[in-house]
Order: sequence, then C-alpha cells, then structure tokens
Amino acid sequence: MQFADFDLPEVINTNIKSCGWEIPTPIQQLVIPKACEGFDILGGAPTGTGKSAAFLIPLVFRLLQKKKNGIRALILEPSRELALQVVEVCNKLCANLDLNCGAIIGGADRIEQREMDNNIIVATPGRMLEFLRKEWISTEGVEYYVIDEADRMLDMGFFDDVNKITKSINNKCQTLLFSATLEGVGIRDFAKATLHDPIEIRLGAGDDSLDKLPEQLSSRAYYAASDLQKLKIISELLKTVKGKSIIFVKTRERLQRLDVALRRQGFKCATLQGDMSMSERQAAMRRFKEGQTDMLLATDVAARGLDIAEISHVYNFDLPANAAIYVHRAGRTARAGANGIVISLVLASEIATLEKIERYTGRDVERRAIKNLCASFPENPGVKHQSEKKRSRANLSGGGFDKRRKDEEKRHKPKERLRDRKNKGKPDFAAKRARKAAIAAKKETN
Repeated sequence: MQFADFDLPEVINTNIKSCGWEIPTPIQQLVIPKACEGFDILGGAPTGTGKSAAFLIPLVFRLLQKKKNGIRALILEPSRELALQVVEVCNKLCANLDLNCGAIIGGADRIEQREMDNNIIVATPGRMLEFLRKEWISTEGVEYYVIDEADRMLDMGFFDDVNKITKSINNKCQTLLFSATLEGVGIRDFAKATLHDPIEIRLGAGDDSLDKLPEQLSSRAYYAASDLQKLKIISELLKTVKGKSIIFVKTRERLQRLDVALRRQGFKCATLQGDMSMSERQAAMRRFKEGQTDMLLATDVAARGLDIAEISHVYNFDLPANAAIYVHRAGRTARAGANGIVISLVLASEIATLEKIERYTGRDVERRAIKNLCASFPENPGVKHQSEKKRSRANLSGGGFDKRRKDEEKRHKPKERLRDRKNKGKPDFAAKRARKAAIAAKKETN
C-alpha cells in the first residue's frame, strides 16, 4: 500500500512525498481513512510508529474541505520538544496551502505567541490553559482536536488541564486521542471525557504487543564493575560506531559529568535535559539533527516521542528503572523498518533489572564482553568480581561519577559523655576522694 491509495488531493500527496514518506506504517493505514471520514479516533500505538503523520494528514485533508479564519485545529503534546517537532512536520504538509501551524509552549515569548495568526496550533497543556484563562486565545472555532501521548500526559498530571481545555472547545469538533497503552482507568477517563462514539484502533491483538521490540532491533549488554569502567566501555564502543547515537543517563547531574568526561576524550556531544531553556534545547537538537555532532546525551525527557532520523544506536549508560522505560528508549532507533542497536551497561546490582526487561519484552539481551576491558557477566550475580571489589567506588574525576574517597579514613573522635561535658571545668570530687583514700591506705600499711 502507498499514500496515493488513500485518494487524497494531489497537493497533499506532493507534500507527503516532500516529507520523504512513501509507504504508510500500519497505524497510518488504519487511522488515516477513518479520520478522513470524520470519525473520532481512540488510537493505541507505541512511539516510533508514525502517529504524527496519522493525525496530521487527515487534519490537512479535513481543513481543506472549506476555508475559514481563526484557529481551526488544536494539537496537545506533553512536552515542548514534541510540540516543535509536530509544528515542523505540519508546516511541511501545509506547504503551498492556505494553512499554517504555530506553537504555544512554555519557555517561549508570550507576546510573540499572542500575535501569531495560525490556523493550526500545537500546544503544551500548561501554556494553553494560561492563554485560555487570560482570554488571549479562542478555541470556539476548533474543528479538529488531537491529544497525543495521553498516557504520558496522565503521568505528568495534566488530566485536569486537558479536561478544562476540552470544555472550551466546540463539542461538535472531531477528536483524536493517542496513547502508547489503552489500558487503565486513567486513559479510559481521558477518552470518555473527550471522545464521541470513537473508533478504537490499536496495533496488534492487545497492549502486550505494543511493548515488544521490533524484529530489526538488536539488544546487547556489557557488564561493568563501576562507573569508571562504564566510561571506558562506552568510549571504546563510540570509537567504532558510525551514525547517530543517543546515550541515556538517569539524572542531569550524571549527564553533566558524563558530558565532561567524554569531551575530555575528544568526543563532541549535544545534551538534552529537563531544566534547559527553550533556546538551549533547540540549539542542541539542531546541532544533532544537522550532523554537527553524532551523539546526544539525554535524560528520559527525550525518551518519548522524539523523531530523529537515522538513529543507529541507543546506549543505556544507566539502565532504566523499569522495562517500560527501556522500551521507550529503544524506540528511538530501528524506526520505519531500519536496523538499530540498543546497548546497556549493567552493574552487578542491575542484573535482576536486565532479566526483568527480558521477560517484559520477550527478547533475550545478548551478553557481551570486551577483551582486556570488561569481564563476562558473573554466573552468580550475588558474588562480586575481584575487579568490582577494587573499583566499586571508582570515579571519573580523575575522573568519575561518585565522590572521590579520601586516601585515609577519618579518625574517630573519642566518645564524649554528656556528664563529662556538664562537669567540664568543675572540681573532680570523686578523684579527690580517691586520692585521699589512697593516701590513708598507704599510711595504714606503713
């Protein structure tokens, strides 16, 4: 099947080709025909399956049916990065049409956003609700409404905000809601509050299939005795890899330290983390997408929804806390039928988590070792290797992640009793009595 088979106007087909799309993904094949007919959609599909095009192509098609001023479509995204990505793709689909797309997101200038004259708005819930409360924007004319990554919005506490935004919109508008999973009371409440007699579309027979890794994805793991050894392993692997890579770290502090450590070895990295300003995030993404650097260091702020072409490797410098996050991270590669590799660096304490990931995904993770660099996985995870005992507290500041231990342990001060502190400076009557008794006893013996 090809996009031309959807019987779309030629101008839309031309713009689709300019995006580099030829064959629709499974979710696009299922959603686009029904959405073009005007049905509400409840869609379940994991990240990396082409959901953005699945709701953007029908959006452009529906708005072309008639001309109208004002805001005609609203798309809610959980993060600024996702919103900007959708705006970029949407404007490509709207090329040479009387339609345009803009973003209302946090971290950007409010005055500029108020002055925008766009038919299509992509917004984050918090900033959109602020604009509605201050009456800086009107959603009364919205005809097409999309809630993307609904499960993530629920996790981030946006349920009430989304409900308030939904109430401001015309009840007759067409609504599409997408989520990586459709199970759970929260998602169903989302759907009940926003959709009207929706068509439910999900990939596979159930949600279990949504959390399986693509067949073209390879999963590997290396055993590391310490953070210092992790650095040595990833440095060695990065020297041999060609193509774009994303390296995931669990906290922004560890991300910053890893960034410094890799730069010292001559690697060029872009970084993406939660507390960066909008301009910093955009600059980092631009450097990475344009090939100024082949490595993006990221916390899990980048694990969902980011659509970056030609990611060949995903590295888990820090293994994620659970298997679901592992799947979301892995979803940055092996997209649209391409091959991809996920490499995890695993400490002894994380081997059990690695086994849980295998059970969750139904896929074995290949255990590997590097000669003269890292050992094989221990047969008994509870027993530490000798190298692990020696280096379990090694750091990277010399370099490292953990605080450097002092060469000598701190001397323990003798314990001081409370009564000693109270009697400090006072006459020691007990000692006087003891001395007197000793003198008397000496006299008696003489």
